[in-house]
Amino acid sequence: MSTESKRVLVAGATGRLGEIVDVLLERGHAVRAMTRDPHSPAAMRLRDLGAGIVFGDFEQPASIEAAAVGVDAVFATGTAHKAGPDGELRHGRNLADAVAAAGVPHLVYSSGDGAAADSPLRLFRAKFAVEAHIRSLPVRATILAPVYFMENLFNPWNRPALRAGVFPSPIPLNVPLQQVAVADLVSFAALTIERPAEFAGRRIALASDEVTALEAASALELRAEHLPPEAPTLRDLFGWLEREGHHVDIAALHGQYPEVGWHDYASWAATIMPACHSSPA
Repeated sequence: MSTESKRVLVAGATGRLGEIVDVLLERGHAVRAMTRDPHSPAAMRLRDLGAGIVFGDFEQPASIEAAAVGVDAVFATGTAHKAGPDGELRHGRNLADAVAAAGVPHLVYSSGDGAAADSPLRLFRAKFAVEAHIRSLPVRATILAPVYFMENLFNPWNRPALRAGVFPSPIPLNVPLQQVAVADLVSFAALTIERPAEFAGRRIALASDEVTALEAASALELRAEHLPPEAPTLRDLFGWLEREGHHVDIAALHGQYPEVGWHDYASWAATIMPACHSSPA
């Protein structure tokens, strides 16, 4: 690897974006994988790959600080997927305070495109508040702002439809939606960790492709149906995606950073087709 090896703490290493551990190890970096359960099968898999396993809990800032001492960078993401907006706000502030206290030179934090103080969505207001808190601290930080994840297709409420051969679209079938593959976010995060002089102090929105549900369903060989979610909070989110949505300049982003190896929806679909058609419960 041509870049200098970094010591990186990945907070929440067995979570949604945990594959960054695999990527960083493959690129020659020394990784500490922080988890609440160091003895879980997921943690043991990372240990076997060569990561150091350390305890850390987003509810316990002191544990994050202890895990972060001596590293060159920390990577973390919001926790709303499991903890909700209030949990994400609390955890994000705890993380940022701990990183600052540990004297970490660079924080790479995955927030979300659409985060705004005046957003109609509580989730996006929470993400904005975390970003603002990070900027208030003496920490060199890069904020990554991914759009809607392609992998959201496998959220629990979509699985019955997938088992029936249906692509469940929460917005009308002909409305385009910008999406990002987790692999592309992880690859971009690795770049920011390796090139802090270029990326520290920046906020970068990330998107891989823009497709309608009809186009996505075709790529996955499924039948598209408009199936709005029942939960009010999800209805609010998808209402925003239908009315406002994301507006990343995808061509410019990909042209500037071709080394990410961006996935269009069809190439992403090819990598997950078996999982989509088996759609485990």
